[in-house]
Amino acid sequence: MSENQNAVQLTKSVLHGNTRALNERTPVVRGHLPEAVVESIDVPVPLTGLESNEEITVLYIDDDTELTELTKLYLEREDESFTVVSTTNAVQGLELLRNNEFDCVVSDYDMPNTDGIELLKIVRETHPMLPFILFTAKGAESVASEAFTAGATDYMQKEIGSEQYELLANRVRSAVEHYRMQQYFWNALSWYKQIVEQNVAGILIVQNHEIMYANQQLATLLRYTPEELVGTAPTELASSPEDETRLKALVEFERSGEETLHVEASMTRRDGVEVPVEIHGGPIHHEGKLGCLGLVRERADEGNRLATDGRSLEIDNDC
Repeated sequence: MSENQNAVQLTKSVLHGNTRALNERTPVVRGHLPEAVVESIDVPVPLTGLESNEEITVLYIDDDTELTELTKLYLEREDESFTVVSTTNAVQGLELLRNNEFDCVVSDYDMPNTDGIELLKIVRETHPMLPFILFTAKGAESVASEAFTAGATDYMQKEIGSEQYELLANRVRSAVEHYRMQQYFWNALSWYKQIVEQNVAGILIVQNHEIMYANQQLATLLRYTPEELVGTAPTELASSPEDETRLKALVEFERSGEETLHVEASMTRRDGVEVPVEIHGGPIHHEGKLGCLGLVRERADEGNRLATDGRSLEIDNDC
């Protein structure tokens, strides 16, 4: 077992500007990982990627009826994935937002009884991250500055001609893709927190033929400390030559070109007891090098369920 390892703190820096906070942890790793582990590795999570033809639903609010219909027409013509729901009333717009799912809000500035900035502030109370684009004929710098201060995603001045709608469509798509990517990221981070930090599963990361990360659940399963596991080759934990051959898949995964890994073997605990385990893995990148991240569970049945403290978590074979 290696005694040479560095400790790195999982900080809250990645959560800057978001209300979801992670507790600070100190995972044990070998080598020099950046300060925030969740920023440095791509944890394999079963998430759907962004599709170019994925539907985008836009709420457009403008008191000018003619312009509202024209904007709806042009936006849906510019991008076939757009569905634009329009209203000339800010109150009705808020009601629509309350009862429906939208990917972006586009709003005028000058409207009866309110303006786009006040509307934005109300929207931000319930939808703090939803893309909101102020699309207005009022081009004062003070309005733009106030809009961004209030949390606007983008600001665009209305112009004469149809070219502006192509630009608006591009702004909407860009804002929505960024928003969706954030959601996928937070989903992945939530998965990471649930699996790694809360020790729901044994986790190991193998790179350069040795374990560079082990969480407490894996260490507890094998009766070691995480520090003792880091720097060890997975094959050193094998209970037999046959198990050593099976566990070699973890160190050879980076050259295999496969997208997933499934290994059944037996590992030897510190006290010599053999532990039958099942490992589901996927690729992971760090500092330009490929490695393998594995979810390890003790085999107690033939199903793919991980039991912990009377609870169970379904493990996707494609993760």
